[in-house]
Amino acid sequence: MLESLWNNFVWLIGGQEPYEKLSAYQVIARAAVVYIAALIILRVGKRRFLGNYSAFDILLGFIMGSVMGRAITGAIRFVDMVLVVVVLMVLHWLLATVSYYWPGFSRVVESMPRKLIVDGEIQQDAMQRSKIDKNDLLQALREEGNIESPEEVKAAYLERDGKITVIPSRTGPHVVEAKVENGVQTIRIVIEHDKQ
Repeated sequence: MLESLWNNFVWLIGGQEPYEKLSAYQVIARAAVVYIAALIILRVGKRRFLGNYSAFDILLGFIMGSVMGRAITGAIRFVDMVLVVVVLMVLHWLLATVSYYWPGFSRVVESMPRKLIVDGEIQQDAMQRSKIDKNDLLQALREEGNIESPEEVKAAYLERDGKITVIPSRTGPHVVEAKVENGVQTIRIVIEHDKQ
């Protein structure tokens, strides 16, 4: 019974037939099987695999995509594809685990966040090391913090995933809560002053 099911599965995906000899249905079946296998592998890999989108994670995504694409075209056997992807996932998990327990190793595998602005002052050495010019930084301030000038920023970081995080300075009043209950609108405003 199992042998019969396996033989039907192998026939469905074209077995070891060269790609040129596969029917359109067999190519579609291969793509569907590879897609389902990828979903299972990603589910097992959980959030770490592509959750943070660091270079560490994206590299694995590219390699896995390449290997899985080869399984669809028949350049690699399906079983070999699964083995290669499982080995890559285990290696990725192992490196992530070592990075978690040994922060020094994390700096080898992934870059650390870098401060680009501190208390409204652009850190030129960090900008130069990051290869980010002032126009890129100003664009990130507008997009991420709705801020027009670095003077309005408490801190800005180039994160490990390549995004720029902006923490605005709170120099004036700002709304921290607005709600309506029983027809009454309540707005809570906080006024903060810079410490000189």
